[in-house]
Amino acid sequence: MSTIEEQIWNYIDGTCTSEEKIKIESKLAYDQHYREVYQELLLVNEELQKIELDEPSMSFTRNVMDKVNLELKPVALKTKVDTRIVQGIAAFFVLALLSVSVYTISTSDLSFKMDFPKINLWTDISKYIDSTAIKVFLFIDLAIALVFFDSMLRKRDFSAQKKGD
Repeated sequence: MSTIEEQIWNYIDGTCTSEEKIKIESKLAYDQHYREVYQELLLVNEELQKIELDEPSMSFTRNVMDKVNLELKPVALKTKVDTRIVQGIAAFFVLALLSVSVYTISTSDLSFKMDFPKINLWTDISKYIDSTAIKVFLFIDLAIALVFFDSMLRKRDFSAQKKGD
């Protein structure tokens, strides 16, 4: 198509900008060739508007959809990792750990002499903990035990009710 026809088609379809519309209207007013092409394209547009589009029958559509349903559905791609790659990476890390272990053992002194610090564990605890602290500790332990037994009994009662229903 020439640019004249494209411009006129855009003018007929209403897809041109307002500037292009003004230019085309002025050319239609003064240029005889533009008017002839415009009249031809208007006739073609009217004929195209009169033509009814053919639609396939419902049975054709149903048959096509049935055949599409019979087609094999594509299988989801599953990536397969080569086990040699995984084994190679594992071998690298095992060798690295072994080499570090061998180096550590070979450079260390193998006389396992160790001086333990002298700690006196027999200290007087009564300086740090008095009878009130022990009573508070026992009270908190008793409260936690009661909450635990209550939740245990509730679970047992709830499961017995479910079995009874």
